[in-house]
Amino acid sequence: MGAQFAEVISAGFLALALATFVSCNTEGDILYKQRVAWEDPENVLQSWDPTVHNPCTWLHVTCNYDNSVIRDILYKQREAWEDPQNMLQTWDPTLHNPCLWMHVMCNNDNSVIRVDLGDADISGPLIPQLEGLKNLQYFELYGNRLNGSIPATMGKLKHLEVIWEQPERDNTPIIGHLKSLEYLELHNNALSGSIPASIGNIKTLKYLRLNGNGLTGTVPLEIISLLISNLAELNIADNNLDGTARKSGRRAMAAPSAAAVLFSSLLAFATLVSCNTEGDILYAQRQAWKDPNNVLQSWDSTLANPCSWSHVTCDSNNSVVRLDLGLAGLSGPLIPELGGLNYLQYLRLPANNLSGDIPQSLGNLTNLVRLELQKNALSGTIPASLGNIKALELLRLNDNLLTGTVPLEVLSLVLTGKLTELI
Repeated sequence: MGAQFAEVISAGFLALALATFVSCNTEGDILYKQRVAWEDPENVLQSWDPTVHNPCTWLHVTCNYDNSVIRDILYKQREAWEDPQNMLQTWDPTLHNPCLWMHVMCNNDNSVIRVDLGDADISGPLIPQLEGLKNLQYFELYGNRLNGSIPATMGKLKHLEVIWEQPERDNTPIIGHLKSLEYLELHNNALSGSIPASIGNIKTLKYLRLNGNGLTGTVPLEIISLLISNLAELNIADNNLDGTARKSGRRAMAAPSAAAVLFSSLLAFATLVSCNTEGDILYAQRQAWKDPNNVLQSWDSTLANPCSWSHVTCDSNNSVVRLDLGLAGLSGPLIPELGGLNYLQYLRLPANNLSGDIPQSLGNLTNLVRLELQKNALSGTIPASLGNIKALELLRLNDNLLTGTVPLEVLSLVLTGKLTELI
């Protein structure tokens, strides 16, 4: 009985050892063991690092599957372009992993998510095979001399929304398959033809800049509809689109065609539907104020992105995080819509002539760190809702016409929040 038990135990250990050997026999382990076994006086195997689990990133190693497909696509695009400045010198097909190439950025899974080639002096067409860059999020090719039409299949880049689902093959032109794309910047080139309706498939798209080309036709309704959802900026100026005419290189309105009228109507509708954007809120605040020194001149409602306005600071996601307008000579009320600036961290409006109540809605600004409203003519009571701002470190309300007491909700921020200065 003991002998049989020992045999079972031995067999178990043998199976465990075999399983361990098999599981440890990964490609990276094999190659690293080979490196250890070799002498390498020229240090050519320096990149064979066991802490980097994917050997496809190692020099002198070539892999297949996705990375080889992406490499081939980008190399074909390189061959289709003229590159007088040799910007694409590193796009070498003998280096398997395109993540090692200049102007290409990958994520932690070695998937290409960004191509940055703005102002690179390259010329030539965009190839249809770009639809294969399924994880691409940023495609920046502005300020070059690209020509030909925009491949319609680019709308197939949709991997960001459907991470594990392969896109079905259909007859959608190419650019419409880039459905992970957030930034499509093809402005200031020499692109021609019509704007592909399939770009409307890219529901993640935030910025579409096609200005400064030779595009013709109309803006497809599928693209206009994106203005109701994610699209924050659509720039089609300086083209040959219906309803517009070129004059001295600038876009000027001609006699409106039916298509142009339809476009304007839909654009107005889209703007109405998405009226509560940060730019709309700030422009509404500008209209509510008197501005004798014209410090808000740059707050232009025709510029969709308020990050370019004076006294406004945005983060890397183009969200408004700071408003600095101290000693600006402004007068008038604070509008309740300011509570919709969800990412605002600094609201600094001291030493103006602001009047009226402090809006209760400011309590919705839960990311606010500093609220400076001192030395104005604000009246009424201090809103208890300010106690919702747990991130608040500094609150200055002194030298106003406020009445009543400081709410307990606000005072509690000294004990339970981050508030260190309350004046």
